[in-house]
Amino acid sequence: MRNLRSLLLTQVLVLANVVAVPLSGTARSAQEQAENSSDTAYEIADVTPPKAVYKPDPQYTESARKKKISGTVVVAMIVTPEGKVRDVKVIKSLDKDLDKQAIAAVGTWRFEPATKDGKPVAVHLKAEANFRIY
Repeated sequence: MRNLRSLLLTQVLVLANVVAVPLSGTARSAQEQAENSSDTAYEIADVTPPKAVYKPDPQYTESARKKKISGTVVVAMIVTPEGKVRDVKVIKSLDKDLDKQAIAAVGTWRFEPATKDGKPVAVHLKAEANFRIY
């Protein structure tokens, strides 16, 4: 019963802040792009941002729960023209285990791809995984 109550008091929120940055012609990494972008959603060069169609939440680890760790993990990623996620990197760490959980969950996300001129394109995205114990 105590574990069930702990689980019910733990909330994980994941918010995707879309930073649609086309990949063609750029030498900057996803991490550099995400670090230099604002936290608000916007479109660049007539790119329509991707839409999440499958977005499971990361799991809160038992060790983080025992330590009562709360906070945000920020990750940068690339969403491919096929709507798959690749190159997930932590750009703001919280806890090594929660960072791993955020990377694992985000790596499984699927999107309707971003488009430019009606054609699917790869884009950089930034997402936040908020881990809160209430």
